[in-house]
Amino acid sequence: MGGRAAFTAGAYVTAAAVVVLTFFALKGRIDARTLQALLGYFFIASMAAGLEPGTIKAAALKHPGVAVDVRAAMAASVIKGLAASPILAVVWRFADPHIDATVLIWTPGLCVAGFAATDLRVLFDLEGRHATAIWIKQGALAAGLAIVAVLVWLRAPLATGIAVSTLARLAFVGAVVAARGTRGCEAAAFSARLTGLFAERRWIELAAASLVAAISGSADRVFGLRYLSAEAWAGYYLLYEVFSKFWFVPYLLAPIVFARRLADGPTARFPREARRLTAAAGALFALAVVGVVAGAPLLPIPARPVPLGLPALAFAAAVVTSSFTQLRIAQCQGAGASRRVLAAMSLSAVVAATLFYAGARGFGAPGLMIAWLVKSALELALVTVAARLPPRVA
Repeated sequence: MGGRAAFTAGAYVTAAAVVVLTFFALKGRIDARTLQALLGYFFIASMAAGLEPGTIKAAALKHPGVAVDVRAAMAASVIKGLAASPILAVVWRFADPHIDATVLIWTPGLCVAGFAATDLRVLFDLEGRHATAIWIKQGALAAGLAIVAVLVWLRAPLATGIAVSTLARLAFVGAVVAARGTRGCEAAAFSARLTGLFAERRWIELAAASLVAAISGSADRVFGLRYLSAEAWAGYYLLYEVFSKFWFVPYLLAPIVFARRLADGPTARFPREARRLTAAAGALFALAVVGVVAGAPLLPIPARPVPLGLPALAFAAAVVTSSFTQLRIAQCQGAGASRRVLAAMSLSAVVAATLFYAGARGFGAPGLMIAWLVKSALELALVTVAARLPPRVA
């Protein structure tokens, strides 16, 4: 576990370093509007990578221990990514009304790359190769973001950087699939396997829960990108990226919770151990945030510094609270109770969208951070209740 934790932390530190270095390297080299658009792309790419296609998870729940046809699963990811891309494009355009059409046309590629990497991560997690799974998803995303940042730093248009990055990420996914040595099969057999993956309808519940969670957890940046000034958005996004890297803890533990609950049933001990580890890490994180607030009490918005203080502490508490929620969700899904999760997350998403809208419009970046705490506390309560419902409710 120690090695996996270090490997996971490395992936998350790399991703955070890309954002932080991009912010400071490009601030002053490009105008505030271009930097806002670039960080907006970072947000959309991360959102696409965080969505759960549910293909391999659903197959594992239906047939535990049975190998999944990787080629068929990747074909399903492509189909689902293309289907989801118009929705993500609409969200992107709403959040950033000034985004250029030459950038938006790459939304399908972002979705396909994100969906495929997510399903590959689930596949490697189920095989017990958790560290590899993390780098396939998180490492590839960080590398893709770095490619765009470097090209923009070299004065290339944002659309060009996104094109090169997206093609590189798709090529990486193809290389991973090819490296597994999967053999082809007759068209009829392949079609039957692909159809079978879509026929296992539990993927709809898993994907819907992921989509609702993305709406709930991304509304802050959607409304922030739309309603905050370019500099305020950049400062808030930078703080979000740094603080939210604590989620490497549930990012490491949640897939294992899912796999152990699926394999061991209600007697699985790992979910309890995962919560204890998260609590210990959360205490250390809280102490670190107190030190940051004391040493650097202003949000990095050059034109209009914003005090951190209570809003930053509230956001830190929200990050830790949300980590427990992610563990509960994985435990419920491993028990086959994905419908409960979907219901709880749907209610939370409605409240979260309202909170983030009001926070961004009325109070700016501090309002978003306070809204995070309210949203996270409500979400944990709802998911905990869902987890404790009797099996017949599922």
